[in-house]
Amino acid sequence: MDIVLKNEFLTVKINSRGAELHSIKKGDTEYIWQADPEVWGSSAPVLFPICGRLKDNAYNYKGKEYKLNPHGFARNLDYRTEKLTETEALLSAEANEETRKVYPFEFKFFVGFKLCETKLKITYSVQNISGSRIYFSFGGHEGYACPEGAEEYSVAFPKDTALTRHMLSEGFFNGKTESIELENGELKLRYDEFEKCTYIFKTLCSDSVILHNKDNSRRIRVSFEKDIKTLALWTLRGRKYVCIEPWWGTSQNESFNGSFDKKDGVVSLDAGKTFTRTHCIEIL
Repeated sequence: MDIVLKNEFLTVKINSRGAELHSIKKGDTEYIWQADPEVWGSSAPVLFPICGRLKDNAYNYKGKEYKLNPHGFARNLDYRTEKLTETEALLSAEANEETRKVYPFEFKFFVGFKLCETKLKITYSVQNISGSRIYFSFGGHEGYACPEGAEEYSVAFPKDTALTRHMLSEGFFNGKTESIELENGELKLRYDEFEKCTYIFKTLCSDSVILHNKDNSRRIRVSFEKDIKTLALWTLRGRKYVCIEPWWGTSQNESFNGSFDKKDGVVSLDAGKTFTRTHCIEIL
């Protein structure tokens, strides 16, 4: 089911299947990648209960092995509408027979969307409805339309002069890093750099980034809370989108073979508690 939010500035469309953001329009201009199964068949999948991938798509917890696909299963769930107004929607899903086969924890997961002038606030909340501690990660994966091609865009980091890029091998941290000197706070996007691997940043001074094209006719600010574990940037050669992904979680180290509760970046939540984080998309 499509959900439409609207104010005098923006029109937003969300699909209750996966709680996936499908569209942000300002006037006639579309800012979200329109899923094309021949290129990339998603627009903004929700990541939960992991971000990234697991070795052999599997993990261990309390001596048992579970299979879990990259980025988890939240994008494949059907969500209930808990609240809906002209400018706000709150969707929810919870543990069921199928999720327990791959993730042995009792939870309720909420995804909220709220329009505030030219800004869309997206809030993720995990409620622990079990009698013991649970472990998880979550994050966003919004794809932003770049009609001219991603190489015509830059990402500005307002409070950083240099970045440390954590390198991946086949989707896993390999222990290597690269230093990136920014040009006036700007990272110019290049397809050959994305072919090396996704940009992964673990430590930032900035609490927002701005994606913009060369003439600044398209400008999008993505802001996030300071305790994010990872900010990822992703596209592939020739693609006309760039994903900006704030994660409260991180990819797995290639050498890790421990229990899921020891995984790098995992959030631990006590029984009866709720963990909530927000990131925002602003059309400038």
